[in-house]
Amino acid sequence: MKMHRFLFLICSMLIPQAANAAQMSLDKIVAIVDESVITERDLNDRTQLIKIDFAKTNRRLPGEAVLKRQVLEALISDSLLQQESNRRGINITDGQLNQTMQRVARQNDMSLSEFRQSLINEGVEYDQYREAVRRELTFGNLRNQYGQRHATISDAEVDEFIKLSGGDNSNYEYRLSHILIALPDAATPEQIEKTQGTATDILSRLDQGAQFDELANTFSTGDTALRGGDLGWRKRAEIPSLFTSQIIAMEPGEHAGPIRSPSGFHIIFLRERRDLEKTMRKQTKSRHILLKPNELVSEDDVRLRLLEFRERIEAGEDFTRLARLYSVDYSTGVDGGDMGWLDPGVTVSEYEEATSLLEEGELSQPVHTRYGWHLIQVTGRRTIDETEQNKRNKIYSQLLQQKQREVFDLWRRRLRDEAYVVFPNKPDA
Repeated sequence: MKMHRFLFLICSMLIPQAANAAQMSLDKIVAIVDESVITERDLNDRTQLIKIDFAKTNRRLPGEAVLKRQVLEALISDSLLQQESNRRGINITDGQLNQTMQRVARQNDMSLSEFRQSLINEGVEYDQYREAVRRELTFGNLRNQYGQRHATISDAEVDEFIKLSGGDNSNYEYRLSHILIALPDAATPEQIEKTQGTATDILSRLDQGAQFDELANTFSTGDTALRGGDLGWRKRAEIPSLFTSQIIAMEPGEHAGPIRSPSGFHIIFLRERRDLEKTMRKQTKSRHILLKPNELVSEDDVRLRLLEFRERIEAGEDFTRLARLYSVDYSTGVDGGDMGWLDPGVTVSEYEEATSLLEEGELSQPVHTRYGWHLIQVTGRRTIDETEQNKRNKIYSQLLQQKQREVFDLWRRRLRDEAYVVFPNKPDA
């Protein structure tokens, strides 16, 4: 996370908090959201932070009225999620929060005190930032809890994805943007026609060269609207299923839509596409002879015996034969001490360190571990392409994450549609 993203984190997480009566009397209420309120101060504070973030990232702001509307909708959504989290007893402890703050500081190559000062230098109150992080963790827990209960992926779905993609499903990552023109539940034909007309007008503007970011800032009702609709980098299985076929066929810079869903009409934009890096893993093949001290045989006796074996092997005696005769690692002894191909971290550190220093075919000096004393020989090294090997597990994980996102987003919009929201200062309120 770069420093210029700190303020946006605040912008995306600050939600109205309960104020005491004296404060409330001085701060006009702009929205009542079920059991909570949003005040004019909440709206102005969030709007100002959004403006700072736009300035830092050189993006053009939408008009003031549009910006205030977008910010107010974000505050309403956050308020509903906070109330739902409270009802479900989701709570982030100070200990969990402190661990997260320390991790964020480390990610930015700072100590926690340096990180705190950097926030202050950016004009962000540290305590305010901490509480914003606490709320983001809370919302993350809510998202995970709901997603795990309402989204599953079957083996058949993984098979179908692999079949439809021709097995070529891990070659690219896609950076997507998205505009949602939302429809209410049980929308009337007139509402559908009006919403579709708005989507068509947006597409026309894009065809004429308008910037996708600016149109998303102005028109989108999705939760990424004030980020220009940016959904970030997605692997193929993480693309919303509604858009997959269109995105795969698009070239960077192209847009498509409108695409109808229960939520409304969507317009998508492929910003970038990149090759996925292959996951390469180094493995080492080795064999060993293990001896252990006991009541009759001391540590020194064991070590000297292995040195004797080392000399005999270097003089031409067969390692496999000695391992079968003398090794007390009975699971490998029958195979001549062969440990097979091992990934880093599989064996104890002393054994792994010894193999890392050996050339292929070289014998070690006696190596002590908690299991006893080892005479080790490296018999091979290789680097394998893990991308293909773990493809199915990765596809399962990506499909599951995307489905969890989809069900949570639908639920979040349903919360908004069903919420009691009043704007006291509107003329018709």
